[in-house]
Amino acid sequence: MRIVLDIEVRDKPGELLKILTPIANLGANIISIIHSREERVGNRIPVRFVIDVEEDKFKTLINELEKVAIIKLIDGQKKKRYVDIVVIGHVVDTDIRDTIDRINTIGLVEDLDLLMPHPDLESSATMKILIDNYKIEELFYLLDELEKEKGLFFIKTLL
Repeated sequence: MRIVLDIEVRDKPGELLKILTPIANLGANIISIIHSREERVGNRIPVRFVIDVEEDKFKTLINELEKVAIIKLIDGQKKKRYVDIVVIGHVVDTDIRDTIDRINTIGLVEDLDLLMPHPDLESSATMKILIDNYKIEELFYLLDELEKEKGLFFIKTLL
């Protein structure tokens, strides 16, 4: 089967090789690679692969690639997306590390900005979370649970 993968890799030597290795190990055939350095986002560069892979090896290939890179699109469909969260309440006092760790069991908190005007007052934070599309509902359920448990308020925005 032929697939098109849009992947983001870190901008450092050897990162492309980390993607090529599992492709070769599974006997997939690379039809083309487009490396778009000028479209750099932060420290990541988008790379598009067109690959022929046996259907029974497709899921294994995706799992192996996810260990070394971020897969953004598979055949034009978003695999992952960003969710921006604003948290309002006693964010620090309710153990922000625990909140982040629990979110990271479902997605990945990639960025956090905290505003704490005074230790006795409520604080707020924004989080950028990278998550698989199929896990968004699970994330929102977790955030609802954290609201009840910690007395926080979450505002959710899909990007």
